Amino acid sequence: MATRSVSMRFLCTIFQPVLTLRCHGVNIRRYVRKRIYVSGSISVKESIENSKQVVSQNEHLLQDNIFRTPKKYSIHRPDNISDTVLARENVINNHQPTTSSRFGEVDGLLYEKAQPGDKSLTRLVNIARSKKLREQQGRVVLEGKHLIRSALDAGAIVQTVYFSSVDALRELPLDKLGHTSIVKVRMEDPKIWSDLDISKNIIAIFKRPEASHLTFSEEKYGKPVPLTLICDNVRDPGNLAAVLRSAAAAGCHSVLLTKGCVDVWEPKVLRAAMGAQFRLPVIPNLTWSEIPSHLPKTATIHVADNCSTTLTEDNNTVNPQQQKKHSDYGWVRGHQYPRKVKCEDDDDFCGFEDYDSGKSLETQYYYIDWVARHTGLVIGGESQGLSQEALLLAKRTCGRRLLIPMVYGVDSLNSAMAASILLFEGRKQLLSLAEKIRS
Repeated sequence: MATRSVSMRFLCTIFQPVLTLRCHGVNIRRYVRKRIYVSGSISVKESIENSKQVVSQNEHLLQDNIFRTPKKYSIHRPDNISDTVLARENVINNHQPTTSSRFGEVDGLLYEKAQPGDKSLTRLVNIARSKKLREQQGRVVLEGKHLIRSALDAGAIVQTVYFSSVDALRELPLDKLGHTSIVKVRMEDPKIWSDLDISKNIIAIFKRPEASHLTFSEEKYGKPVPLTLICDNVRDPGNLAAVLRSAAAAGCHSVLLTKGCVDVWEPKVLRAAMGAQFRLPVIPNLTWSEIPSHLPKTATIHVADNCSTTLTEDNNTVNPQQQKKHSDYGWVRGHQYPRKVKCEDDDDFCGFEDYDSGKSLETQYYYIDWVARHTGLVIGGESQGLSQEALLLAKRTCGRRLLIPMVYGVDSLNSAMAASILLFEGRKQLLSLAEKIRS
């Protein structure tokens, strides 16, 4: 028995490498078949013949050296395995193209060609469609060369650029796209691109911009005037976009958006605003307790009142029509019962009953002097109107209601139109005041 055990151990030592290599040959055949099934581009016979040659050559070498090197063998892939098989394995494992047809080049800039069913396109559309996803991922989608160029000039960080026309890509500053993923896509499928404007031929994903990280060139856009616009529950994308364009055109210092406003990075707002978000600081999602921290301590806050009025003979006295409430015009929210405003940081607001706060504000025509060193203007949305918190902030800073007179029978103006009238009037008064100070 002892002799038999010794002989079996000796035989196992001799034939174990041979058996191992033969098993390895079987694994190679299975490996080849699997890659053939995935790629469909490797000949079955050629791959199997290559694997057989690899196995036979290694068996021959093993038999010559089996008694010379009685070492413990480990299983490795043969060095002379088919290069085609290894290349195909690299493609599948790394999910990266190896053929030149998957890549292109524009003025020294390398780009990739998207394949049908590319999931990144679906993610792109989801970001554009969902405010929650934009906030979670910290990304925004910009469409068209004009908007993308404005973002790049302001210092926004671009992550991926999708384009369908090489000419459209060339219209961007290519020197700023050196570390950007660039993908060429086809935009013929309406199911994928229904929520985006594909007529621009170029779309980009940016890191969600923050006003504190952007630069606003005074040489390009001019020096801003000390005028801040505060948007209170402006929920219509078209109205907010028009307000932002007016604020940028009037040279406002900044724009503050309260919680409840439409997302400033929604595609509809971005299209209509024409890049206004990159021409002046726009700070969204602010509570009323946070707004004073974005204003100078000496700032005066006025509110836009758009109630219809009748004009007296001297054209100086304001007589609002009494047959309707302010809330009927969509500018001031009415409350059936008085309530108390709760504030976290400001004791002056706490416990102040706000049901009559609007009545305590002085009302004047918009063309009478109302600017100060730094002036804030609150514009309300058409559906909700001005909040009581806005009226309280105006009262605290000795602000006023600014009224745009209209002919009898017209209830109100569009909020964006009213904001435009007031902003340019404020700019005119501020420039006139600055001229008087200089002289």
